[in-house]
Amino acid sequence: MTESLTGQLLVASSLVTQPMYAAGVCLVVHQDDQNVIGVMLNRPMKPSPEMLLELLSPNSSDDPSGKSGDPQDSEAGLMDSESQTDRLPNSEMDLQFPHGSKSMAESPLAMLHFGGPNSGPVVAIHQDQQQAEAETGDGIYVAAQKHHLENLVRDPKASYRLIVGHLSWKPEQLEHELAAGVWHQIPATLKTVFSSHEEMWPGIIRRATSNSVSKWLGIPDAKGMGELN
Repeated sequence: MTESLTGQLLVASSLVTQPMYAAGVCLVVHQDDQNVIGVMLNRPMKPSPEMLLELLSPNSSDDPSGKSGDPQDSEAGLMDSESQTDRLPNSEMDLQFPHGSKSMAESPLAMLHFGGPNSGPVVAIHQDQQQAEAETGDGIYVAAQKHHLENLVRDPKASYRLIVGHLSWKPEQLEHELAAGVWHQIPATLKTVFSSHEEMWPGIIRRATSNSVSKWLGIPDAKGMGELN
């Protein structure tokens, strides 16, 4: 894989049925010779307050790629990940706040999303260059440092997604999954990345499929060219 996928969206094909990935949209945030790192964007979570505290407390990482997790988790591609589903946090978990604490609707952490089965720091995908350690896509930024996350959460005007966990592939592994039609690939845009989780996959699957078909046939993506005009 010679072309970097950083800043690209990986859109699960309609053939994918595994609950962790079905109708999923993944943003690639980092790529090097050894790994491709991405985070799922449309997997909202309802964690307990205790889980939130546990997730936020270790955020001292300077690595926006999220590679600080268990080295054994470094290869989590879709085709060989069924055994990892027992590590999936329950995205439908009932939220039980102690008496006097904020409701889910009031809490800025209501935007917490499950990024993938591999462990790592909480990261934010957002639009504020001043609070970022890396850029992935045009105007789309990544933060993992605690002070950046705190600044985003405290800003009532900030647009962000807090994400815990990530996906990781060897480059050749992801290339195989793309060739097999497991994922479709399109550039990330602000409109897509910050759309609602309910509308994200339905809103881009036709566009993403058209892009894949054009690549497979070796012809220009007429639909994509039209959208750029």
